[in-house]
Amino acid sequence: MRGRGLPLDIQIFYCARPDQEPFVKIITVEEAKRRKSTCSYYEEEEEEEEGLPILQPHSALLENMHVEQLARCLPARVQGYPWRLAYSTLEHGTSLKTLYRKSASLDSPVLLVIKDMDNQLFGAYATHPFKFSDHYYGTGETFLYTFSPNFKVFKWSGENSYFINGDISSLELGGGG
Repeated sequence: MRGRGLPLDIQIFYCARPDQEPFVKIITVEEAKRRKSTCSYYEEEEEEEEGLPILQPHSALLENMHVEQLARCLPARVQGYPWRLAYSTLEHGTSLKTLYRKSASLDSPVLLVIKDMDNQLFGAYATHPFKFSDHYYGTGETFLYTFSPNFKVFKWSGENSYFINGDISSLELGGGG
């Protein structure tokens, strides 16, 4: 018995989300085009923003432009996951202990967003949740960023491994150099 090859007009989509089992969906190119042609103008507009991460709940600090710029800088292994709020000074107060406590239940990277008294927006992507530690932790994927005056990312310099460190009175983030 001879096996048949897949036609050239087949698209294979692999989908995996943290709250569901992975699955594979196979559709023909014709079916994909048919589905797209039945979409309205408004649905096409929504498709453009489909690449943006879902913020749960909506961010009081980040606008779509910020989310888009940050999402492009994240490592591939974390792209496509929803961004869930774990700690907010508006909701949880300004206690560093509370930040550490809220981070303790996380097992994923953390995106820190800060807005200062001058309305400057900046922060960090941390490969590990924040915690008390007597040594530095994290990996070279950790980076700092700012939106002032323009979006800029400060990646690991390679000079040292001082990425993340936290104690009772401070939280340190860096990329060496």
